[in-house]
Amino acid sequence: MSIRARKINRIVFIVFLAASAYALARALLPDDDSIGLIPWDKAKHFIVFYVLSILASLALPQSRLHRIGLVILAFGGGIEVLQGLVGRDASWFDLFADACGISAAFGPMLVSQWWRGKARF
Repeated sequence: MSIRARKINRIVFIVFLAASAYALARALLPDDDSIGLIPWDKAKHFIVFYVLSILASLALPQSRLHRIGLVILAFGGGIEVLQGLVGRDASWFDLFADACGISAAFGPMLVSQWWRGKARF
């Protein structure tokens, strides 16, 4: 059995890593009480993990979406654990919002693959 090398879009992968590092830093730094552009915390989680999912799927085009999704969800779970350790609020609802963002990104992609007959589950 031969091991097939995964194709990686390096530029998008670097952007994905930078976005992940930024998300981790923002999650662990003390919260500034400013309202910001998006006042609802769960919406922020949704948007961040939606974008991370899109970037990861573009960076790793030959990888299976469910594997990418599980890794990104584990990243979100790790963030919640670390937030509990640094004195920030860790919440199952935040992790649920992360999962919703991942699902919203990958749902249409999976339906499109299925529709074209190229679904890999």
